[in-house]
Amino acid sequence: MKRLGIVAIAVASLAALLSATGAAASTGHSGRPDATYRVTVTNTTDGQYLTPPNFAAHEPGVRIFRRGQQASPGVQAVAENGGVPVLAQELTDAGIDNGVVGSAPIPPGESATFEITTNERRFSVVSMIICTNDGFGGVNSVALPGDDGDVRTVGLRSYDAGTEINTEARGDIVPAPFCGEGEGSGETDPALAENGTISRHRGIQGVGDFGPEFDFGRFVGEVTIERLSTTPPPSPVYSITFRNETSGQYLTPPNVVLHDRSADVWSRRAPASPGVQAVAENGGVPVLAAEIAGAVDDAGLGDSTVGGDGPLAPGAEVTFELGSSERQLSIVSMLICTNDGFAGLDSRNIGRLDVGESSSFNLRGYDAGTEINTELRADLVPAPFCGEGDGSTESNPELAEDNVIRRHRGIQGVGDLGPEFDWNNPVASVTITRIG
Repeated sequence: MKRLGIVAIAVASLAALLSATGAAASTGHSGRPDATYRVTVTNTTDGQYLTPPNFAAHEPGVRIFRRGQQASPGVQAVAENGGVPVLAQELTDAGIDNGVVGSAPIPPGESATFEITTNERRFSVVSMIICTNDGFGGVNSVALPGDDGDVRTVGLRSYDAGTEINTEARGDIVPAPFCGEGEGSGETDPALAENGTISRHRGIQGVGDFGPEFDFGRFVGEVTIERLSTTPPPSPVYSITFRNETSGQYLTPPNVVLHDRSADVWSRRAPASPGVQAVAENGGVPVLAAEIAGAVDDAGLGDSTVGGDGPLAPGAEVTFELGSSERQLSIVSMLICTNDGFAGLDSRNIGRLDVGESSSFNLRGYDAGTEINTELRADLVPAPFCGEGDGSTESNPELAEDNVIRRHRGIQGVGDLGPEFDWNNPVASVTITRIG
């Protein structure tokens, strides 16, 4: 006889159990959203009580129990003793999302309900058939409903844990009131150990003290799962370091965007948008930032930012943070001592970075194709970035070009700028590290 005397479940200990297991932590499968489910377990027997069911959410390959194999210590504890806390702890120790449905045994014909939030895809249920030696109702690795509002109902099948001989004697079963009058036992009797495997339960055979009113069939209950809502996973947070790799060019603070594949901030051989033109010709960082912000709802753009608050000298770098679930990275930063040159990164996939992982990319110099490259200080931004001389922050229509973005040829020496303003690619680099 193996009875721990806890099947009645004292209120205080059960409250502690629910606190410990009712909101089990997600196992954190990257990119899969959490969903909330309402679980209702109904006792469909005529005369058997069921313990508060243990509910587990897990991956498809996990089995809480398996027919033809030995019961785990946790499943054995439930099947023999109503050891709900033992199985709950076993599941928690294994990193499996789990909870307990209700707070007391479920009488015949009644139900208990529980909610769980998880990003797992399968569920299992284990509940003791109280007036048996080692019987339990089980649901084994059934798919959770896939869409909000979907409902799935499955039978709570009857199983024999195979760990204790089915004497059906009240002296070997839990004390009153669940199984009628009579003394039960809280002692373990090694003589009743069966050392078998899990099988379908044959029901009450009438070999002991129990009559047909305690019998049951293939199923002892129903489990209904309703998917209530989906919670998107929190957006990853990245630390981004942008570095000026030139020896003589200043760069404007970079416009940085994370977006999906449908979006395109800029692209080689395509026209520059007004915002990209504003950056490339005049350092119009706020103009591009506003353009990006205004297109977020329609263009598949995620989070964006401007890195830093001032031009970056040669060799200088700036670090800032950006949060977004999108994985395409685009950057635009003006090569200040050019007519319409910029350092650019076009839709580079940063991959599925885990926390602590990094990716690095180089940025080439590009020509926005919006202004002829005169290389004259009068046509560039004012001092001090490009040496002495008056400059301009306005676009000159007389210098308008074909407006097609292409690789920049560098400083050609056709105007006022010498080779000290030239560069070899890359003109900048960026390192993006996931920090949350």
